[in-house]
Amino acid sequence: MYILELYQNDYSKDLVVFDSLEEGKEFVSKIPGYAIEKEDNIEYEYFNPKNIPDYMEIIYNENIVPLSRFMFNSEENVEIIWKEISNLSVTKDKVIDGYSKIDAYVINNEEVKAYIEERETKYNMIKDFLENKGYEVDRSFFGSEDGEAILYRKKETKDWHFLCHLDPSFLEIKDLKEYVKELMEGLL
Repeated sequence: MYILELYQNDYSKDLVVFDSLEEGKEFVSKIPGYAIEKEDNIEYEYFNPKNIPDYMEIIYNENIVPLSRFMFNSEENVEIIWKEISNLSVTKDKVIDGYSKIDAYVINNEEVKAYIEERETKYNMIKDFLENKGYEVDRSFFGSEDGEAILYRKKETKDWHFLCHLDPSFLEIKDLKEYVKELMEGLL
């Protein structure tokens, strides 16, 4: 299922839902001034409220959807955003479609479990390695723009030092000990 979200500035409105993206696109094509542009293989859909009359109705499957230029704050474009949502009333016996935000990163739902397990395993390996070398380890910056990171300091000192972020590229590191040694060159 797909939710049609209309977004302008900081205002968003979930308008209606469709069983398929094709049905949704058929509906939005009826909005006066609807446009679609492609940039780097990404589609951007929008309309400008100045093209909408004071009041109109879009009829779709005998449903009447009222639309008015007064529903929007200005003549700035209104973005059309499609949000895929799983219908749990339908049995599928699989991970739901879509993505989840893990810390500061968006991960495909089918990959979330493996992503978290690998991230935590690698973090614990680095933590154990540094603690065995006489360092304290901390995780900081959860929820920040760049996401959670590993900090370290020599035991019984005050200053913490940044090691790395726990981002998707963190999972690509093959030799963790060598990676840490390179980052901390001269300290270990």
